[in-house]
Amino acid sequence: MKNIIAALLAALLCVLCACAYAAPVDLPVPPQAIDTQAEGELESYGLTFPEEMPLAARNFVLTARAEFEKHPFEKLPKANEYTKWFYEDRREIGWCSVFQIYCAYHSGMQLVKHKQDVTVAPGETISAMEGRVGNVYYVFEAHERWQQADKMEAIPKPGYIVIYGVRGSTPYTHVGIVESVKDMGDGVYELTTIEGNINSTIKRMNYRYDATPKKKYYNMSEIPEGEITQENCQYTVHKKDWYVTGFGATW
Repeated sequence: MKNIIAALLAALLCVLCACAYAAPVDLPVPPQAIDTQAEGELESYGLTFPEEMPLAARNFVLTARAEFEKHPFEKLPKANEYTKWFYEDRREIGWCSVFQIYCAYHSGMQLVKHKQDVTVAPGETISAMEGRVGNVYYVFEAHERWQQADKMEAIPKPGYIVIYGVRGSTPYTHVGIVESVKDMGDGVYELTTIEGNINSTIKRMNYRYDATPKKKYYNMSEIPEGEITQENCQYTVHKKDWYVTGFGATW
């Protein structure tokens, strides 16, 4: 009898845990922000952030970094822990945006859907609850949180999302999370990003972004080998025809 009761309690605990972490994607209104981890509860990985950066945005970066450290460059199936969490089934799909949603949700950021009738306060830390990269852009654009790289001097910050395009094709092909930014001067920034579904892996990318490129849609370049300071990254750009479309200001 004791074994039966223990088994029932264990099953109930599993259900409760699943409910606590399930993302209610079918709801017409996304969930309110969950309580974020307190300062210092997450591994810092030696990262430093701007003093004015909100805690939820810091945790967004640290959660993404923790997921990378859990699966560093490991090839994951198309139906993985992130897609199953978000879609609640075993569908196989590109999951770059699902990865950022997972990190945003578990960091206490407010999630916003495309065409959702909601007011976002100026100081609110947000991200888009959208699996399609194009809809991620629409969310940030609708709430005046979007920096379009070919229309302004788009300046990245840690905790922002970055969207990439493909020259001659879609401007919304992939999304990542900006981990750190180093100002190199003359409108050039060294970015380290954490991105899901790069060849079915989670990767840290390290490259240079030019906010004022001489040629439109040619704003990414590799860091010269002798100037690389970051470790455990991919130092080649994603693909030769990719460019930075812009940044979503999460905070």
